[in-house]
Amino acid sequence: MSKRHVLTTMLAATACTPSQESVHVQLDVQLDAAGIVPTTNDGDWVVELTTVRIAVTDLQFTILGEMHGASASLGGWLISRVWAHPGHYAGGDVTGELAGDFILDWTGHDGMKLGTADMLTGDYNGMNFNFRAAVAADGLEAADPLLGHTAHLVGTARKGEQELAFTAVLDIAAGTQLVGAPFEDTVEAATLDPIEVQFLPTDPVEAKSLFDGLDFAALDPDGDGVVSIVPGDEAHNILRRTLQTHVHYNATPK
Repeated sequence: MSKRHVLTTMLAATACTPSQESVHVQLDVQLDAAGIVPTTNDGDWVVELTTVRIAVTDLQFTILGEMHGASASLGGWLISRVWAHPGHYAGGDVTGELAGDFILDWTGHDGMKLGTADMLTGDYNGMNFNFRAAVAADGLEAADPLLGHTAHLVGTARKGEQELAFTAVLDIAAGTQLVGAPFEDTVEAATLDPIEVQFLPTDPVEAKSLFDGLDFAALDPDGDGVVSIVPGDEAHNILRRTLQTHVHYNATPK
């Protein structure tokens, strides 16, 4: 018996009402840099990013509560119930996936294809992925600042007449999962539109900035106009926490 037939049988057996056979749809997943616009933090610093690179693994796409706690095999991966952050989604079932290791690099790569996701038809509500450290197998040079780390951000911060250039290299524990980034789409058998993954420096709901809590002037004690945020700094810990927040990511059909 094929894995697809097993999946269909299990879904039908666990549904609360009679259901039709689930259909697999192959959809491209690509990057969309449109959301990377200047953001103003809670200290009135206007931050503009020129580089955003994040190492992740296994993008998952979720349907809200349609599988009623069922689990099944889909091409070697597990569909199971996962829980989003309180106040956003009550829960979701993973019914689509793009497996593998990826560098989400929105710098000059707008529209770059990450791969092709295997999706079941349905009304989708969320996206998950795991953070990881970038490795040489990602195609990085030995001197690349992202190598061995999770994220690399570069940009400028302005306040009044003051302008500072900054770089940030961030570490997030391998396997840390981001759960519940918005992905509102209805996938049907005839769906062809790619899924676009976005990075949002400003939370579109509460207007909070990725850089809230950072006073860039205090991060430049020698006054040379250059700020470096690295692991071990308090600024690193602040920025790492916000980078793990699902409201700064979004997936949408093109």
